[in-house]
Amino acid sequence: MTALVHGQPISLKVSDYLKEFTTREDIADVSTETGVSISTLNYVKRRANNVSEGNKPGIIKLIERAYKNAESMKREASKCQKEMKSILETNLS
Repeated sequence: MTALVHGQPISLKVSDYLKEFTTREDIADVSTETGVSISTLNYVKRRANNVSEGNKPGIIKLIERAYKNAESMKREASKCQKEMKSILETNLS
């Protein structure tokens, strides 16, 4: 379990997840929702800035968005696997 610690950057693993599972649009949406600037969210996401009391709400929202996006991708991947399996079974029989 990784905690967000004030005065420290997010972990490398969390940074990688945020890079993988969030988009520019997600960052813009989170910025609008929380009032944390886009540049601050990007700096924290890339570990170029530390977590602070002021940016923590934005980082938490961004992590929530990454979680949601990862879940959506997981569901899509499962659908893809089922469809590809069906095609293979039909065509290899």
